[in-house]
Amino acid sequence: MSLLEQIQKEVVHLPPEKQSEVLDFILFLRRQLSARVPSRRSLKDHPAFGSWKGRGIDALEFQEQLRSEWEREE
Repeated sequence: MSLLEQIQKEVVHLPPEKQSEVLDFILFLRRQLSARVPSRRSLKDHPAFGSWKGRGIDALEFQEQLRSEWEREE
């Protein structure tokens, strides 16, 4: 007997309100799975893409400056 058949066999014996809860739980699990699927969108599609363009700022220099602020003086 397959897992699906076992589930069907057990669900049939539940009262209708419990069958409804089983269905709700299945839908909840499916939503969780679909939320975990990584997006295949390009980063170029993100609204923030290109927001630094034309500012004349060296990104690596900016990053180094920020990190130097985080370093603790010993």
